[in-house]
Amino acid sequence: MINLSLLTNCPSIQKPCSLSGYLNFCTDSRKYSHPSAFVAIPGAKVNPLDLITNLLNAGCPAVFYQDNEINEARVNDLKRSFPRTEFIPVADSITFLQELSHQHIKEWKTQNIRNTVFAISGSNGKTTHKEMLSFLLKEVLPGKVIATEKNNNNHLGVPLTLLTVSAETEIVVLELGSNHPGEIKVLCDIAEPNAGLTTNIGATHLEFFGDEEKVFEEEGFLYHAVKEITHGKGFYLINMDDKFLKRLPPTSGSITYGENQQTMARISYVENGAEIHFNGQILLAQNQHITGRHNKLNLITCLFIASHFYPEHKHLFIEACKNFRPTKNRSEWIEFENRSVYLDAYNANPSSMKAALMGFKESVFEQGFSLADTCIVLGDMNELGDSTPQYHKEVGEYVKELGFPNVFFIGRFSQYYLSGNPEGHSKASSAEFKNEYRGSCIKKYPIHFIKGSRSLQLESLFDIT
Repeated sequence: MINLSLLTNCPSIQKPCSLSGYLNFCTDSRKYSHPSAFVAIPGAKVNPLDLITNLLNAGCPAVFYQDNEINEARVNDLKRSFPRTEFIPVADSITFLQELSHQHIKEWKTQNIRNTVFAISGSNGKTTHKEMLSFLLKEVLPGKVIATEKNNNNHLGVPLTLLTVSAETEIVVLELGSNHPGEIKVLCDIAEPNAGLTTNIGATHLEFFGDEEKVFEEEGFLYHAVKEITHGKGFYLINMDDKFLKRLPPTSGSITYGENQQTMARISYVENGAEIHFNGQILLAQNQHITGRHNKLNLITCLFIASHFYPEHKHLFIEACKNFRPTKNRSEWIEFENRSVYLDAYNANPSSMKAALMGFKESVFEQGFSLADTCIVLGDMNELGDSTPQYHKEVGEYVKELGFPNVFFIGRFSQYYLSGNPEGHSKASSAEFKNEYRGSCIKKYPIHFIKGSRSLQLESLFDIT
């Protein structure tokens, strides 16, 4: 519930309103629950004011709408039919949500010294960290955790997440996404995170950033935001195994981690998991459902974070680690026609592709297969700009170096993959490859690796929606 007195601190509101007390806020008329205020966010083709009769009939107390001539005419008609609803114009609906969520989260943080906004940025693994950390916390602290849903990590998703924070909430696990310079700053200005983690820096969204140094400036901004907001006292993990992030200067609240012996929290790997050594103690995270060192690293990092904020529940978090399952289409193992398939049809960039391939190779041997038993399917890596040919060639070479003999490249960049691995096979799309894959590939190879950018819809090879 949002304290409506906070509306006075939202410059976007065009006129005074008489609302008082507390209300929830809704932006999707299909999911309206009375009593809530409704914020009409203009769509590309649809005016939400044309779709709110159901919630007005339910007694919606307030509608916030974007102020323009078309909307004013529509609102005048609605006012006559629904005089009990207050219609409040705002300069921009999304800006209004950002302002309101900012005020709400500021007030929430003052209510309890333990209340924390833990934000996650980085090139790879943001969503996995968010899923793992929120899983551990929710298993042990039901009702006290709010986390970004799906990948709602942008200028609209972040404020909508923050507006769901309630008096019962103790910790918010917030994913911050960016594909243009300056977007992380906007999100930090809204959420004011007082703790966080930048996972790593890699070749992501180079179409807009140009090079990895610019990616570091963007994703690493979270460190500077937490430092400023907390005067250097905020808990922040610095990945010393990352050539960019290790340049971040330590603060009184930061902890360095990684495999390097010089780190404060040192990580090592064990069967089905990883350990972290910190202050003379050892934390062990084990899970039989994840693949590769990168995911073991993600899990032990999340265990360390959860145990930092709630040390009294450390042993419960350790047990909860065993129960985590990857989310659909993201680094998950599926069974298809009695074949084991590692499927990640959500996203791909050079560093995540290489990490996943290495992890898959480890799993192949752990499961008792040989590389000759494998089928590797790689889709396009998008948003790499002028570096697109170079990075696809590098990944093609990397697959060859790992020794995988049966490789298929799918998409408009498949020829770039082939330039690094001429022994591979090229197909223009998932649809073109589907019959061959469902026929000879599935029958011939017992273990499969499928990864590519979302646009390829590689899950369609299995008719998964």
